[in-house]
Amino acid sequence: MPTFNITLEDTSPMIRYSSNWQAGSSAADPLADEYSEKSFTVTSKQGESLRLQFYGTDVTIFGARRGNHGIYSAQLDGGPVFRATGTSTSGDLMQVLYTGNATLGMHTVTVTNDQDEFFDLDYVTFQTSVGKENEHLIVNTYQDDHPSFIYTPASAWSTSSNKASWFSGSNGHFATQPSATVTLTFEGECKFDVPRDAIALYGPVGPLGTAYSVQIDNNNSTEYTTNTTSFFKANEVLFYGGNLGAGNHTLRIETSAVPGDFAIDYANMYTTASLGGGFQEHSRKNTEAQSQHETPMPSLGLIVGIVVGTVFAVLAIAIAVYLFWRQRRIGSKPKDSEVITPFLKTEEAIMTPTLPQGILPSTSILYAAESHTHNHNASSAYSYHNRSHVALPFGGIPVVGASYFRAAGPRPSGHAPRGKLHVPYLPEYTVTRVPT
Repeated sequence: MPTFNITLEDTSPMIRYSSNWQAGSSAADPLADEYSEKSFTVTSKQGESLRLQFYGTDVTIFGARRGNHGIYSAQLDGGPVFRATGTSTSGDLMQVLYTGNATLGMHTVTVTNDQDEFFDLDYVTFQTSVGKENEHLIVNTYQDDHPSFIYTPASAWSTSSNKASWFSGSNGHFATQPSATVTLTFEGECKFDVPRDAIALYGPVGPLGTAYSVQIDNNNSTEYTTNTTSFFKANEVLFYGGNLGAGNHTLRIETSAVPGDFAIDYANMYTTASLGGGFQEHSRKNTEAQSQHETPMPSLGLIVGIVVGTVFAVLAIAIAVYLFWRQRRIGSKPKDSEVITPFLKTEEAIMTPTLPQGILPSTSILYAAESHTHNHNASSAYSYHNRSHVALPFGGIPVVGASYFRAAGPRPSGHAPRGKLHVPYLPEYTVTRVPT
């Protein structure tokens, strides 16, 4: 079945920290900018922990090994406790601190700082799956202004913000009032007993963030918060849900009654053909958004004019190339005046030259005749391959004549058509952005 990785940065609301954790900063740590996305979450108190619930199989914890780090432990579900040291004199960042393996399903991983020394989290990846074996993964991206998103009440949401440029497509929906609600409805039909559709919701986090609840269909809601870091940070996984079941699904998010920052960037829906999934195509309902984000289609007359003009241009070029090639071919043929014909017509004439009476043929003359007899056949064989030379008698000296080579025709032309580098598994799948 298609398998893929989900990456959660240390600031993702899905990761839950105990009370004594704080965001790392370059003001206090000169190596802060060398962490993934230049952020990490750190504690120096013994007994402090972090926890992540996820639907998947393998999970990997990434962090640093440095001189001021101590011993830590990790546990997947109720399995064996893994204990190791984070101490290293070389200061190694983005290191694998723990890897856990399990069968596909819901799991909980916990990491605990076991000393009054530093321990930091950089990011987490977990592996998950949908569909059947030997089929491709389909990922449909729903931007915030997709018609499948319904924002209520409309007065509680705005698309105007000085932080919109940080978002995918430079647009987002920002909650301007408490208790704002957004729903996303997407389709899925399970035909087999296999892992079903999954969805990931993306948005920003920051120091002014607020609490929010997430509910899938009629399941119980889960509480999260976007107040996870001391600085504004976009493109965080606000929620991930897997194995959603058959039929249509509705993702419902409601912000807290306490004022704070919350925004929707986009959502990715993961499916396969066996789940009834396919590439979705929808048009925008908001004509104002359409005029801002889409280019108007040209008129039919303009399209026809462009096509006809292009065809005539191609034909003109083809005719010009042919005429040029034909002229070169005609110009390369030898003229009759350029052909040199030996003055001795037959072999018998060469063997019996006419000499003045009383003068015997000299050795050199007889030798020339014999040489010609030998070279005549050779020159004939040679001239079959290269008629640039014509063999002559009396020594067989070649005389340069007109070229008989044919001009070469033109040759045909043609042409041929965010993830982490250290994540061990990169699946084969097809990704598409849903036109809206």
